[in-house]
Amino acid sequence: MTSKSTTSNPLVAEYVVQRLAALGIKHAFGVPGDYSFPIDIAIETCDGLTWIGCSNELNAAYSADGYARIYGAAILSTTYVVGETAALAGVMGCKAERVPVFHLVGAPSTRLTRTRRHMHHSFADGELDQFRALAEVSACACAYLTPQNTIAEMERVIFAALSQRRPAYIQIPQDYALMPIVGVPVDGVPLAEAPTFSSNALELDAALTAIMARLAKAKSPVILPAFTLARYGLQKELEALLTATGIPFAMPGMSKGLLSESHPLYLGMYNGESSQGDVGKIVEGADLVLDVGGVAYCDGDTDAFSAHLDSSKVVTVWPDHVEIGFVAETGGCGNATYGPIHMKDILEALTNKAPKFKTPAFSRPAPFPASGASGDQVTVASFYSRLQQFLAPGDVLIVDAGTSSLVATALLLPDGAQFQHQLLWACIGWGTAAALGVALADPSRRVILIQGDGGHQLTANQIGVMGRYRVNPIILLLNNGIFGVEEIFQGNNNPDKIRNFDRLAPWQYHKLPEAMGCRDWLCTSVETNAEIDAALEKARKHPGAAYIEILVGCEKLVPAAPPEVLDRIYQTGPPKA
Repeated sequence: MTSKSTTSNPLVAEYVVQRLAALGIKHAFGVPGDYSFPIDIAIETCDGLTWIGCSNELNAAYSADGYARIYGAAILSTTYVVGETAALAGVMGCKAERVPVFHLVGAPSTRLTRTRRHMHHSFADGELDQFRALAEVSACACAYLTPQNTIAEMERVIFAALSQRRPAYIQIPQDYALMPIVGVPVDGVPLAEAPTFSSNALELDAALTAIMARLAKAKSPVILPAFTLARYGLQKELEALLTATGIPFAMPGMSKGLLSESHPLYLGMYNGESSQGDVGKIVEGADLVLDVGGVAYCDGDTDAFSAHLDSSKVVTVWPDHVEIGFVAETGGCGNATYGPIHMKDILEALTNKAPKFKTPAFSRPAPFPASGASGDQVTVASFYSRLQQFLAPGDVLIVDAGTSSLVATALLLPDGAQFQHQLLWACIGWGTAAALGVALADPSRRVILIQGDGGHQLTANQIGVMGRYRVNPIILLLNNGIFGVEEIFQGNNNPDKIRNFDRLAPWQYHKLPEAMGCRDWLCTSVETNAEIDAALEKARKHPGAAYIEILVGCEKLVPAAPPEVLDRIYQTGPPKA
């Protein structure tokens, strides 16, 4: 099986990989499989692109997710059905949280499909195309390549993925993968120069006029920036808007770390009834809320739907359109929409035309308070107070779904630090594998991972991949022996009544890196505040990776959710009168 074309045009697999590499992507995450050999060989032989062999397909998808959050796009390679479905939860998470990952899948040859052969990785019913429906759900665009359509289809799916910031699915039959493309190859451009959709000039003007009218009447506006601004790389445009208008801003949970938390206009975290300080009152009392990017307002972003925003006072600048809430003359609420409009165009127009407001006085967000005597056992409060002091400018703090994600947004990030978590899709175990992708995407930053033991048992084998490719994260493994977040959402406050299904196998976590072949890692297990102080100091100075297992016992990292909160989330009780 060869990967080199004997004609002037590259083979289909070669072209696909080269076209994506032209975006500046330098790593491809995957697990090899026989149907995908042509793709994997093309990756391995592509100049400037490094194959990252992962421990399983789900971990590969999570790692690609982390990589794309930092760089802007990523490549994932899996084989037909068993490989692609194993990665599916990770790819769907990318769709939910708007992360552009190009998912390359090798498929059986068209000869096998036409003759309905009973192939491995199938149901042995001859229907080898029936699994495509899974791809249609997981991606914003799907392509099934032939030598004749490869050039056009690649442009289509790249445009769609980068316009929507969502994953794209590209399937290549094994025989077609080894045939030359037909047509004139497209010379790619770096990601920052890749074209996406354009605004309709008339719609843009109309939306801008409507927003300016609302701003002209506003006395106490507030900006809520959405996580999508980071996906489109529009942080500088947001900062320019803030400077031009003086409007204060608060961060929903999914937007944590989008801008520096030392920014003079930063109010703090907005999370419904759990908002920091007076942030909730300021945001919900504003006469105009400019939602830039489309806040998700999911249960995790709103403390179980406890946000109380008057929709008639909200102007939402979505990535591709604008929506303006209003109260109709009849007394009912509605909205006006404008589009297609690129979010960047609205930000730049408002920066140039919006009025300057007098910024109201407000209390600055406070860091996580100090807690815990040196000789005491580590508690949630003492751990996070020490983490608050440990974080440094330029760090990337990654927080896995679970108990940690319920607490870590209360940390005050140092200037230049980033924060990554998966609050909407919320797959436990995401953090460990995503940390690998983040570390490879920007080796200049130190990755700090907060990982619970429950999620870690799902994806811990990706640690061996970290060792193989010599990344140096600092992993803080919180070991309480249970799926703690599940107990929280069962309302259990009693450690003696832990459900048996929430108990974990008792791993010796700090020994995992050595067992998986990681060399020159600093690995230790701690129980007291003094021990964690010493371990964190050593980890920061250590030139390689560090793995610190923190024994917190069978306690909850946050208090159990009260019944009224659980009812708001799940609504399993009788309807309210």
